[in-house]
Amino acid sequence: MNESTRRRDAATSVGERLVMGSATGWLAARRVSRSRRRSGLHAFEAFYEPHSSLPEHEHKHPIFTYVLRGNFTECTGQDTRDCLRGSVIFRAGGECHSNAVGPAGTASLNLEVSPESWDALARHEGRIIGRVLSGDIEWLAFAVWREFCQDDDASSLGLDEAIALLCAAVPGTVERAGFPTSRRVALATEYIGDGLAPAPSLVEVARVVGVHPMHLAKLFRQRHGCSMGEFIRRRRIAWACGQLADESLTISSIALQAGFADHAHFTRTFRRLTGCTPSWYRDRVGNHPSKSGPRGKAIVGT
Repeated sequence: MNESTRRRDAATSVGERLVMGSATGWLAARRVSRSRRRSGLHAFEAFYEPHSSLPEHEHKHPIFTYVLRGNFTECTGQDTRDCLRGSVIFRAGGECHSNAVGPAGTASLNLEVSPESWDALARHEGRIIGRVLSGDIEWLAFAVWREFCQDDDASSLGLDEAIALLCAAVPGTVERAGFPTSRRVALATEYIGDGLAPAPSLVEVARVVGVHPMHLAKLFRQRHGCSMGEFIRRRRIAWACGQLADESLTISSIALQAGFADHAHFTRTFRRLTGCTPSWYRDRVGNHPSKSGPRGKAIVGT
């Protein structure tokens, strides 16, 4: 078997089918650092080179992608999805799409779920079309990745539990995204921004968007699944996750820029939301996958 054939077989092993173009180019640009299989589930962490492209392809089964670092653009027919760090992308089985990786490259955790496992875990009637998921779903995907990285004998059970929670949350996330919540909630979200500015008061945000504070608080929680205060904390931690990939920045400086009083306050909030410390996260998602021990070995395919 020649190298080109071996790589193409490796691609199909994760349920991918090329619709057009050659597999050789994009497989050469992909490094799969770790892969785990369980009944009905397949998870793998992959790194893609800057400016690489994946030709149009599809996955046989439903699949999640959690963007750990960098970004890419995904095209599905006439629709384009901007997949940034922290994005959680869900694709239904058989959905054709192509990808273009950004200038910094990208790293992602990919989770393929068999149709039987998806039906059992999601408990959703009808087909959910592919989309970039929003809201609290990022932290559930983070929990899957954290368990994926563990090597102890409890990690298999922990991974199963984290995947079950992620799948079960998708229907509710999709439902909340479809709520006809007023433009006022969108304006409030825009006003909060990335959460790095000093946190505004509820009265201030309500005045800006033109609604009673209590009504806004109710609408905001309905749409985002949390209070505005917690939303700001999550945005700050999400921003910090992106900064932690840059090893030239100290954790203390990132904590201050993110609006936390000190390193300890930042670490407590980071651990509460992610289940790990900033240092643990940095060690596993930095720009140099080869520094992470066995997970950094370049493997073509999974």
